[in-house]
Amino acid sequence: MDDKQFEKRMELLKKSYNRLEPQLDPEAVFAQIEAENASQQPLETVTTQKPPSRWRKPAVWIASMASVLLVSMLVSSYMINKPELVNSKKDISQEEKKEVGIKEWVEKITKKYNSKKEQIRRELKVTIDELNAFEFIKEADYVLDFYTRRNSHEQEEDVQFLKINEEIILNKLITPRRALETIDESNLTFDESFEVYRLYEDTVLELENFYNDLLEPYEPLLKKSKDTNKYPSDLRAIIKAANNQFMELKENEEGTFYFKATPIYGEFSPPNINKLHPDIFGYFEYLEKGQFLLADDLTYTREETAKSLKLMERTLLADVNAGSPSYKVLRQSFENTWLVLLKGTASYPALTKDGEPREDYMDFLQKVANGTYGEVMKKTASTILHELQQNNRSNTLTQLSTYDIWTIILQTREETAGYINDSDFTIVSIDESQIKSIYEQYKKSDAETFIDQLRPLNMVSLYLYAITIGDESLQKAILMPGTNINKSLLDNVKSLNIFSQLGEYDGIYPTVAVRVSEEYQDKYGRQFLIKLSINKEGNYRITGITD
Repeated sequence: MDDKQFEKRMELLKKSYNRLEPQLDPEAVFAQIEAENASQQPLETVTTQKPPSRWRKPAVWIASMASVLLVSMLVSSYMINKPELVNSKKDISQEEKKEVGIKEWVEKITKKYNSKKEQIRRELKVTIDELNAFEFIKEADYVLDFYTRRNSHEQEEDVQFLKINEEIILNKLITPRRALETIDESNLTFDESFEVYRLYEDTVLELENFYNDLLEPYEPLLKKSKDTNKYPSDLRAIIKAANNQFMELKENEEGTFYFKATPIYGEFSPPNINKLHPDIFGYFEYLEKGQFLLADDLTYTREETAKSLKLMERTLLADVNAGSPSYKVLRQSFENTWLVLLKGTASYPALTKDGEPREDYMDFLQKVANGTYGEVMKKTASTILHELQQNNRSNTLTQLSTYDIWTIILQTREETAGYINDSDFTIVSIDESQIKSIYEQYKKSDAETFIDQLRPLNMVSLYLYAITIGDESLQKAILMPGTNINKSLLDNVKSLNIFSQLGEYDGIYPTVAVRVSEEYQDKYGRQFLIKLSINKEGNYRITGITD
């Protein structure tokens, strides 16, 4: 393993990314219009994939041992291939080599570990026995024991090596809240967002189960009153501790109360959650919803399920590490659920008892074919719909399998490669005065020539401005001719204050994410996706708008 490979893997232990947010620049736009044959410098992309998340299984000790051995082999391999770190007596001073004594280091890291562990105990509002019973704490304790015993047998050690071990140990002590608090003010790439998700996933399900078990004795009281002020102090403490981990108290159809972590769209969502890359949300959606199928029927309504699958689709198309355990689980759920949705369930059958297509099923198929629930199943749904309309039967539907759906995912990934897989993307804040300045220049120029030379971010910002002022001719000029745009998504938009940022995925077929200001998200959702493609003249135009 060379220096660069080692450094890349060690970067997983640190989160120190600084990103600059460019602004929309009218002067740059005007300069671009005047320049002939201007070429755009491609964005630098980040291709390093963070390590896959572990979907928790009962054999937690096997997973723990494997992860420890993997890190041990990684560091050992580096030490073997860097003999100057082992045999450095001639090159490194005695003071540098023995900057940290082994015994002193063991005492120091143990003290830090116990201090952080006590902080977590107080954060979760549990006893020391309850804390030590958590599997994620047992795993962290094992990692501490492994590294302190391993290093205590060494006569001398490299300082940087000990610092790496210290971070490995302390990073095992995590809670859902602490994982999401690693998000700073920067917009994260997909890989950075996946690392946040991996930390979050490590503990959230176990803590959900723990707090749910604590609720059981209070079921009669919870059913009797929704007024938390009437609850005893110990129940209020349980609810507060769960809320602190972004978990909401919910009630199912059977009247049973439970906690569910909802960090993305929930009541207690952290303020910086929008800094995560939007394509990572499919993992969070699956973790929140769990199984979508129960005995070949749906756990949620058909529409709720399809909306969740749309979020999961974006992640399946964006994540380049299709061999990771997290990806495989998400993919399997996506394929199985879509297959059941299309073939019909007990609650939502496809056909009547007489073998005729049900009207509600045909309406659902039409929505899928229109792209309401994503891109992957559009063509298949359209084919099934056409066959049913012609013959009241569909060979495509009869023969459809999960493998067919996986093939469609692969094909769609190929088509979207070049923009959706780019982990680096441009973010700009919306400034109405700057966009208005671009619009004024447009009014003074030849419309088609001006629009032809706009970059996607400026084209989308101009389109949004045209909607707010009712300039239908400009809207038409920016849209691809004959494209069926779902403009209802932007109905009643009268001001650019509704939007906060634009995020551009630059590539073969650019996509611009239009982020909605927080105060308007209840009405419009968190963001819109505006897709662009090249027309027959070779210029970009908007071809689709989805939520």
